[in-house]
This record gives sequence, C-alpha cells and structure tokens, in this order.
Amino acid sequence: MPTLYVPILKGKEGEFAALEALSPEIKVLVKPLIEIPAVPFNFAAGRDAKTLDEHIRNLPERLFRSWGESRFYLETPFFGEEEQLEGDRCAFEVLLNNCLERGLNPTPVVSTSSSDACLAAIRDRAAGESGACVRLSMNDFAEEVEPADEVDAILGGIGKESAAGLDLLIDFGDLTTENATSLLLARSILSMIPRRDEWRSLIFAAASFPEDLSGVTSSSAVTIPRREWLLWQALQRKPTLLPPNLIFGDYAISHPLVRGLDPRIMRMSASIRYTIRESWLIVKGRNVNQYGFEQYFNLCRQLVERPEYFGETFSWGDQFIWNCAQGTSGPGNATTWRKVGVNHHITLVAKQLSNPF
Repeated sequence: MPTLYVPILKGKEGEFAALEALSPEIKVLVKPLIEIPAVPFNFAAGRDAKTLDEHIRNLPERLFRSWGESRFYLETPFFGEEEQLEGDRCAFEVLLNNCLERGLNPTPVVSTSSSDACLAAIRDRAAGESGACVRLSMNDFAEEVEPADEVDAILGGIGKESAAGLDLLIDFGDLTTENATSLLLARSILSMIPRRDEWRSLIFAAASFPEDLSGVTSSSAVTIPRREWLLWQALQRKPTLLPPNLIFGDYAISHPLVRGLDPRIMRMSASIRYTIRESWLIVKGRNVNQYGFEQYFNLCRQLVERPEYFGETFSWGDQFIWNCAQGTSGPGNATTWRKVGVNHHITLVAKQLSNPF
C-alpha cells in the first residue's frame, strides 16, 4: 500500500499514543515524520531537566510500542549545537543505531541545517533500502539561494551522487503568516524542485494551526480553516502542473514552532481540537487550574451533539469523546486530549486522501 500521508509530529507522549491507537487500515496509509524535541528545561532549577543521553535513551522503546516495525521518518531538528553525546558521539547516529537494534525501520531526515556529523551518520542508511529524506524549507527557495546547490551539498554530505532512493519533503511552513504561501507561489516552487525526476517520492507539507488558542474566547466553539488542506485541494485541481505522485503532509493539530514555556506561569484552558473536512472545530472551556479537567465531560457532550461530529466508531479518538460525553471515561489530562485530537486528525486526513474529491 503506497504512503498517502506524512503527518509531522513533535515526538511527545500524546502523539506517540495517538499513533499507537490508529486502526490497521489507517496505519498502512501513513508514514509519520517524528521530530524529536529538545531536552526539556527545568525552569525552577534553571537548567536542563536531563542530559541528552538520558533524553534519547528510551525513545526507541517508545517508538516501537507506538509504531512497531512500520516505516517512519526520524529527525532531530532541535538539538542544534548540543547534538554531541558523552564520548563525542553524534546523538542522531546513536539514536538511529538504537532504533535499528530495537527492530525499528526509520528513514532519517536531513536538511540544510544538518551538521556534517549528522550527514555522515546516515551515509550507510541513505545507500540502503530505507534511504533518507531531504527536507527543504521556504528559505531554501529564497531569491538569493539556489536550491539545486543546497541539495547537491546535502547529497555530497551523505555520499550520494543522485537523489535516487531518496525522498524530498518541501515544507511550506506556517500558512497563517503575512507571507503565507499563495497557490501561484506553491506551483512555482514545486516547478523548481531540483533533480525532480530522480527522487523516490516527493512530499508537500505545510501548517496553519495557531501557535496557541489564546485568540479563542473561553466557553465557545469556533472553526479555524485548514489552510494547508485548502492549498492542497487547490493544487489538485490542476494535477498536470504537479510532480507525479505528490504526497500530502501537515502538522496535525500543532503549530510548526515549539515554544519552551514555563509551566509555572502557563494558563491552560480545557479545549478539544477536532478536525473537520476543511477546518478545525475548537470547543473551548475555561482555565483548568481554576475549573478543572472535569470540564471535558461537558465539552464532549457539546461536541457529540454538533453536526460536525463523525460518530463514535470513526476513530479511537471519537470513541473516547463519545465515552467521555456519556461519563463512562475521562476526563483525562492534556496528554490524553492531544492523543484524542491527533488520532482523530490522522484518521480523517488518511480517509480524505484515500477518497479524493
């Protein structure tokens, strides 16, 4: 079964749990890209909560429980200069090797910001069956940049003379910004893909979920357009202008940027991020510190009574929403509701792609 969908996930417990709960018929359509987050910061102590060694030590086991032996993309975009482990080992290389030892099947992802050590670490993988994925951003298509040179530099770093056996991901980024990608610009960029006919597969990815929900009024239900999905649909109306077999990717129910927020000053509101056909439906309550997670019982009752609700059998997430509305499970916590939202989102998008309009 060919991959239809590449959700880009932040490698946190809620996302792992959402993947684990996917139905088999949805899982075969999906190849997730897992971005391993940076080492968490302990704001009270004023230092990292753990070492980088400790941070990546248990990831292979968690990945195996959530995704098994199925193929997935793996990237460490947030390590930066802290990518070296004790003994001067490359963290990305160690993580990949540990994944392989656990029986996982990762395809490493590299970009123009990858270090020489990261590029060298995947040379053997890039030459093998799993290959590798090159990720380009809008900055790599800026007027003063030559994307072909950027790609050639990456290929040289991983010891490849051609892009055969490799995937290319074009990340259009946040579509909610002032400089959001237009349909015309998207078509232009897709026509500029270096080595267009060499790649094993080409992936379109973009995002439009807001950075936070502070702009949504408490005790309300609003919709937010899925701009990446609308752009994808617009592109599909003239398929002859697109690379063949282009794959869709998004950031599920997350913003592409990750902010390190001090949990001591965060004011989290209860909310359900529920993906519908061309939008997200946000059903929002009040501050959980003051009003508690029990608000989710009422939020779920509101959701299941709405015409946008897909029914309790649609996904694991929808079943949990139904049970919570009946008071037979829940109310859960922030991680639970990330699992619910991501599981429902991936299920819906995979079904949308397998039944194109």
